[in-house]
Amino acid sequence: MQFLLLTLCLALLAAARTITGEIRTAAAAPKEDPPSRRRGVAYNNPPFANYFDVMNSGGQVSWSYNWASRPTEQHTSFEFIPMLWSNQDSSTSKWWDSIKDAGGIFKDNPTHLLAFNEPDNCRMGSGGACMSVSDSVAAWRQHMEPAKTLKEKMYLGSPAVTNGGTGMGLDWLGQFVKECAGCNIDFICIHWYDKANNVQYFKDHINRARDVAGGRPIWITELGPQGTDAEIKSFLDQVIPWMEDSGDIHRYAYFMAREGLLVNNQGTGLSDIGSHFTYWRRANGGFTTKSNSTIVAAKL
Repeated sequence: MQFLLLTLCLALLAAARTITGEIRTAAAAPKEDPPSRRRGVAYNNPPFANYFDVMNSGGQVSWSYNWASRPTEQHTSFEFIPMLWSNQDSSTSKWWDSIKDAGGIFKDNPTHLLAFNEPDNCRMGSGGACMSVSDSVAAWRQHMEPAKTLKEKMYLGSPAVTNGGTGMGLDWLGQFVKECAGCNIDFICIHWYDKANNVQYFKDHINRARDVAGGRPIWITELGPQGTDAEIKSFLDQVIPWMEDSGDIHRYAYFMAREGLLVNNQGTGLSDIGSHFTYWRRANGGFTTKSNSTIVAAKL
């Protein structure tokens, strides 16, 4: 009997330690971003990023990334989020110097880092890093985890996975989280592409991502609704307020600042979709997608 009691006590103590660890991890997680800080833009062409730097006139985009560890020639006032694209030397050789610089820009402010772009995607020419879960875990421990030593408010994102089927997407990410036991994964990153009229599928996918996240914040780093301009605008009208009312969706970025998408075909400014995404905000009991200057002009 004494042996059984001792065994039970030890089991309870181990469970308590596990619970304490989970609570400590949750307490150290990134704080919820206000709606005005959640919207971002992905870009390859640096001048295009400047089209979204319109917060003074009602724009809602406040951060950006370019699938690389440095912002190149970008001159916006956005928070730039470095990414370790893959475990290849072309990404890892510059990583440490880049994140030290990023962490030192605003020492008292949070710094966020992104890891491995679509490692679950091995289709040729699709832009995926094509990494196994085990290779990703090893690369994470070598290159991402040490970043935690640079500053207290250094927050690390999971590999960004597709919304692919069995063995990909959330299946892949769930296995990564399981195998990377003890890793400081502060938030999870996912991509979503589908028809713009599949709003419910988008919400269902986020709910599935919540199961994998285990209470961590969620970043949607590539959002790609497909359809006509009217269908895409309708999609945004429905999902933007839904995301901004969801406390665990900390950031989201539309794919991407490129001609024919968020930038017009001439490359000279925002497209209709780009303007809609950039300026969408609640106003007067509803919402507006107009700049402040346009609204003022309409009232005059």
